[in-house]
Amino acid sequence: MKVKTRPRLGVFTRPIDQGTSGSGHHLLEMVKHLLVLNKRFEIFFIHYEKNDKEIYRRARQIIIPRNPFRARKALDPFDFDILHYNPLTVYSPIWGIKAKKVATEHGAEPVLIPRLYSPLAVLHEALVVPYYDRKMDHLITVSNTSKEFFSRRYRIPESRFTVCYNAVNEKFRVLKNPDPTIQEKYRTGGKFILHLSMFSERKNPWTILRGFKRFLDYEGCGDFQLVLAGKGWDNEKVSRYAARLGIADRIIRPGYIPQEEAVELLNQARAFVFPSFAEGFGMPNIEAMACGCPVITSKVFAIPEIVGDAALIMDNPADGTELAAKLQQLVKDERLREELIERGLKRVRMFSWEESARKLLDVYESLIS
Repeated sequence: MKVKTRPRLGVFTRPIDQGTSGSGHHLLEMVKHLLVLNKRFEIFFIHYEKNDKEIYRRARQIIIPRNPFRARKALDPFDFDILHYNPLTVYSPIWGIKAKKVATEHGAEPVLIPRLYSPLAVLHEALVVPYYDRKMDHLITVSNTSKEFFSRRYRIPESRFTVCYNAVNEKFRVLKNPDPTIQEKYRTGGKFILHLSMFSERKNPWTILRGFKRFLDYEGCGDFQLVLAGKGWDNEKVSRYAARLGIADRIIRPGYIPQEEAVELLNQARAFVFPSFAEGFGMPNIEAMACGCPVITSKVFAIPEIVGDAALIMDNPADGTELAAKLQQLVKDERLREELIERGLKRVRMFSWEESARKLLDVYESLIS
C-alpha cells in the first residue's frame, strides 16, 4: 500500500451495481458529480464484485467479502479517513472501523407500510437500521421529511443530518420534436397514460388499474391506453387483475425501457400517474415534470415536499375513484394541464445534482477538519 498523501474516502457502491433502483440512480449521479468537484480526497469505490460499468474506471475499486467482519479486515490496510455506507444494513462492516462513518438513508418503507414487507424486513428496518444509524458520525437523507422522521423516530439530533436532494438527469427534458415512431413501437394508439417504475406493491399497482378502469368510463376518455413501463409489470397477478376489470386489451407492459425511450414516452403521454404508498423522494415525479408531462401523485411521506404545487395530489392513494377523477380533470381541462406543465418545469429547477454533491463534500470536509 502506497503512502497516503491525501485523506481517503471509501464509498460503498452496491446500489450502482444493482442498476435500476432509485437509490442506485441517486448514488451514481452523486459519485459522478463528486469525481468532478473533488480536489481533496483520494476516492475508492467499495463493492462485492467487479463489473464493467464506466464509473468504475474513474476511481480505485476494492472488492470485499460479504461477511462484514472479513470485509472490515480487508479494508484495514487502506487506512480510510471516511467511509460512506450505501445502504446501511446488518451486513455493513462498521465494527472496529476507525474512519468517520457516513450513511445515506432514503426512506423507511418497511416501517411506514409494514403490510407490504416480510416480518424480517420490518424487523431489520425497525431495530437494526436505527441502531446502526446511531453509530454514524453523519447521515444523509434525500428530503427534509426523511430527516425529520429519522431524527424523531431514531432519536438522533437533526444536526447530524444533511439533506442532499435528488435531481434530474439532463436527458430528461422537453423535446422539440418527439419521435412519433415511439408510439408505433409501443402500440400506444396515440392517447395514453403512463406509469414508470419497477413493479412493487409499494407503487400501488391495483389502484392504478382500478383508477384507469373508472377513467375509461368517463365520456370522451374511452380510447386511452395505459402504459406500465418498468421491470416486473408483465406478471400473472397484473394479468389476472386487468382481465377481471375488463381492461387487459388496454394495458401495455413493455418491461424495462431505455432512458431515451422513457423520455420520448414522457413527452408524449397525456399524464403520468405515480400514486405510491411511500417515497423518501419520488424521483419519477420530477423526471416526468422535466419532460413537460403533468403528474398525478399521492399525499404520502416526502412526495408533497418534493412536488409542491406542481402536481395533482391524491388525498387517498388507495382510492381508484379519486385517481380516475383527477385523470379526467387533466384530460379535459387544458388550462389546468398547461399550468401544471409550467409549474413542473419551474419546480425541477429547484433540484441540482451538483449542489447536492457540493453539500456532501462539505460534510466530508467537516468530518476531518
